[in-house]
Amino acid sequence: MPTPPHPTATRTEVESVLRCIPNARPVPLFLPAIYEHKAAFIGSTPSAISRDADLLTRALLAEYEAVGPDALAVGVDVYNLEAETVGCKVSFYEGDDTSIPGIKPGNHVIKVGDDLTNAPLPNPLTDGRMPVNITATANIRRELGDDYWIRGSISGPFSLAISLVGAEDLFLACLDEPDWVQEVLEYSGRIIKEFSKAYIDAGADLVVFDSQASPELLSPNMFEEFVLPITQDLVKWCAEQGVRDLPLIIGGNTTPIAELLAESGANNLLCDFTSDFDEWAEVCQEHGRSFRRNISPRLIETGTPEEVYEVAAREIARGKGIPGYILGTAVVPFGSPTANLIAIKQACIDSASF
Repeated sequence: MPTPPHPTATRTEVESVLRCIPNARPVPLFLPAIYEHKAAFIGSTPSAISRDADLLTRALLAEYEAVGPDALAVGVDVYNLEAETVGCKVSFYEGDDTSIPGIKPGNHVIKVGDDLTNAPLPNPLTDGRMPVNITATANIRRELGDDYWIRGSISGPFSLAISLVGAEDLFLACLDEPDWVQEVLEYSGRIIKEFSKAYIDAGADLVVFDSQASPELLSPNMFEEFVLPITQDLVKWCAEQGVRDLPLIIGGNTTPIAELLAESGANNLLCDFTSDFDEWAEVCQEHGRSFRRNISPRLIETGTPEEVYEVAAREIARGKGIPGYILGTAVVPFGSPTANLIAIKQACIDSASF
């Protein structure tokens, strides 16, 4: 079994933090957002590890050994897999190109008004690259045991709908065809649930990514009308499958929708580095929600370990005494110095004596 540079949290400790039990742990959880950067730990590329279960397994175990995060998230280009299985084409990069795979522009499979009654659902064990993630999940569960938190990455319904329909068409449909938008969101939810079942069977919990629903792109009123109900449905369904602790990740300045996110049912929310810390802390304490505060990816990519440590220590101090407080990062750019990630982990460890 790989050995991380610092001890990692047990599953019981993670659950206690996510459920906002006071003094659940003497130091905050450290949950960095490492996706395409996983490839750097094994000298590979995002395109390569996203298509090969053995490489993805190696990259995940290398991340665990190099950084010692308190959880691993299985995923590389986390917004593409569900859409790919129902027909969207993804661009990959060969050789030493470290670009991130992405849905090809204009390559959407649903047009506004389409009848989705018989729209296809994926088989996560055979379709697209879902089997890569499912196999890697089972591999690392066997390697790391049952007492470590592993999360399978799934798209949120609104972000998946954008991949399927296209952003401009979906936003216009929210105004002109709201009933049909509800249908495409429900279809997206069905796809996501199929993928989620396979992750759960492989021994993982889940983490939901829906940053296309950020208020930087979608108004709070539209979020409340379209995104909140389908998200609540997904959270409820996950709980029925035994996934009680569900992170909902929406990046950017989400302060305008903090109250709505607290009503989603997800018990682990994101306070990104551009969001208002004090407002988020107040909302989460009022609703009993755990929240993760992010450190800027630019700092992690270009700062010194000393600079990163100083910022991490300052953010930890802000969250001192708040039940459910977690320290994390925005998505770590490919090739960022490992020393900077370890500096954040070290600040968490040292905070016991702050």
